[in-house]
Amino acid sequence: MNQNRAIPRMFHRRLLLIGVLMLLVMLVLTAQLVRLSVLERAQRRRDAEVSLRWQTWLPTYRGSIVDRHGRQLALDRPGYAVAVQYDVIDGSWAQRKARIDARREVGVSVWAAMSPEEKGARQRQHLPPWEARVERLYQGICQHGNITRAKLDVQIAKVREDVVDLADKVWARQRRDEESRYGADGSYVFRKRPILEQRQAHQVLAGISDETAFALRALAEELPGMLEIQEARERDYPWTTAAVPLNRGSLPTPLASDAPISITVHGVADHVLGAVRAVRPQDLERRPFRRRDGTFDLGGYRRAGDTAGVRGVEEVFETHLRGERGRLSRRLDTGTEVREEPVAGRDLQLTIDVVLQARIQALCTEELGLTTVQAFHKNPRLPLGWPLNSAVVVLEIDTGEILAMVSMPTLAMGATIAKIDKGRLAIDHPEVNRPAEGIYPPGSIIKPLVLAAGISEGVHQLDQPITCTGQYFPNSKRPRCWIYREQWDFTTHGDLFAADALAQSCNIYFYTLAERLGIETLTGWYRGFGLGRPLDVGLLVEGRRRGEQGGSLLSVSEMDLMPDGIKRRTTVAMGIGQGRGVTWTPLQAANAYATLARGGRARDATIVRSDPREPRRRSMDDVDLDPAAVTATLEGLKRVVSAGGTGHQFQVADGTRENIINAPRVTVWAKTGTAQAPPLRIADTNGDGEINSKDDGIDQLDHAWFVGLVGPADAKEPRYAIAVVVEYGGSGGRVAGPIGNQVIRALQEEGYLPGAQLVIAEPAP
Repeated sequence: MNQNRAIPRMFHRRLLLIGVLMLLVMLVLTAQLVRLSVLERAQRRRDAEVSLRWQTWLPTYRGSIVDRHGRQLALDRPGYAVAVQYDVIDGSWAQRKARIDARREVGVSVWAAMSPEEKGARQRQHLPPWEARVERLYQGICQHGNITRAKLDVQIAKVREDVVDLADKVWARQRRDEESRYGADGSYVFRKRPILEQRQAHQVLAGISDETAFALRALAEELPGMLEIQEARERDYPWTTAAVPLNRGSLPTPLASDAPISITVHGVADHVLGAVRAVRPQDLERRPFRRRDGTFDLGGYRRAGDTAGVRGVEEVFETHLRGERGRLSRRLDTGTEVREEPVAGRDLQLTIDVVLQARIQALCTEELGLTTVQAFHKNPRLPLGWPLNSAVVVLEIDTGEILAMVSMPTLAMGATIAKIDKGRLAIDHPEVNRPAEGIYPPGSIIKPLVLAAGISEGVHQLDQPITCTGQYFPNSKRPRCWIYREQWDFTTHGDLFAADALAQSCNIYFYTLAERLGIETLTGWYRGFGLGRPLDVGLLVEGRRRGEQGGSLLSVSEMDLMPDGIKRRTTVAMGIGQGRGVTWTPLQAANAYATLARGGRARDATIVRSDPREPRRRSMDDVDLDPAAVTATLEGLKRVVSAGGTGHQFQVADGTRENIINAPRVTVWAKTGTAQAPPLRIADTNGDGEINSKDDGIDQLDHAWFVGLVGPADAKEPRYAIAVVVEYGGSGGRVAGPIGNQVIRALQEEGYLPGAQLVIAEPAP
């Protein structure tokens, strides 16, 4: 075909070429439109929305913690915080203001023609006044906020570091996403878009007063666009300090007085409550505020100004107590505001009675004297007046609820000790919640469990006596009975039946029961009473073996590897709660006695009412106790504190003897005990709280125990279980016994048992 006929003129050919080119351009534009409006629609929409939307986060309320009677133990109080815009913090605000001034000075057209170097030089000329404004801002915060510049600089640096780190992570994720979409061949250039945190104000000072907030609002008006005064919440613990009135008439004679005393206690129940702290990397990793997909978890953790629970129920029930932030969003193009209200955290009720807790804590203070070495303690290896650390647990038998859990010293006391005498920290270990985390050999207080186990297992009959011969192994001085000593002319108990054996605390009797049971069976019974694993009362931090301990019991493999001779000696030692075969906590001691009082019926001991965690496995199963064994054991415990029992009286001075239990109108079933303690290492040559490794310590010391049950005098069954341990106190009867007596009186004074009632003073303001 003739080409000239198909396209007869050059004009037509050019027109066709132009049409083809236009078609190609249209195809390219259409492809770009499809990419922008379809493939990247969601991302582009988000970017556009971000540029048109301003938002800020509204603070939430952490749930309150209350005691069994509804008294506030921890609550969030409204307050204010100082927040500085991030562009002020990173310096870009001053740079931007200086650039605007420089451009205005030379004019837009001249500015556009200038080189980058010329622009930078001109900008630097206008920078000092704006930097002076930033300095004025920081000085005002320090002046009105009562904070040093050094501390403020540390907080500002932390905010900058956190935001830079977050931005790097967000940009890295965005780069990976975009390179996977467009390829990574070098033709695509990634553009860093500011993240939300770079356009917001960040807290640099929290917990300011109303007066400070008012002064800083005036500063914000003076320096617009730099500073915000935000609503914030501050965690408050009303019972941090409390004044406790005590009567001293029922104390041991050397400490007794007709004049009452008022003792100020610090850190009431702070081991139980815990506290809140600034968030840490593990919190951000576990529950980040900004998710990987760019959405927000309003209950998640933010880097700046956020807090999380640490220790105690604040940590264990963090998810329950923690609320969710609200959000205030505003469209910059329309001015429309959308407000999402914050969701407050849920409240938590504990089983403890904070007034009883404060009263018992006062009983354990140095000021009262029961926990300082006294002459009547007969503890010659420690100097008179030496402070003794202690722990007390009070548990309601019927429900398993813990009414009091006192650990001395408290965390608040530990902070004071650290300022005054760091050397004491290595002795006192205030960070340990002694009732739940302190691990001690039981000593004689474990004997009631051995008696109940021996009878229930059928290795001993109640109508058959066991003869005390003084020493258990015929050709060895040890082990022997506690009265088989030279000062008592190597006396023995002779033939003993169950209740009297417990009342006299005869070692030979319980050595015999332990060996008849055998180490494997005895260990099984101990485990049945709750030893060897944490009870999980509400303080155990999952996966961290912190907050609560389970003591120790020999494992099957350890028992199998023991030579027969060592196994036999270990078995008999376990029968009186000594040796490495068994240790426990005061909480486990009180719980085991409560289980005994219930005839073997298990209850999950708890410090939280209506535990909000998922249904949990019972920490204990019922113990198959013979009712006759329970009756005999309780009778023996009653005789311990009756005339002739080892827990009946102690000698004060010049042969004068006083009853350990002098609380009226109650019945007490109890056991005192003296357990061998490790050497007390006290040397501190550096003054930094570190024990000298060459210090051998003071040996031949004992922990003092009192564990018992108590109920009204006319009641057939006990109502409360009490455990008291005094570290390195010596005699259980002389040291722990009088404290147990005062705990019973505290229960009377607070109306749990018949007797006089006193009203404790309110917590100190």
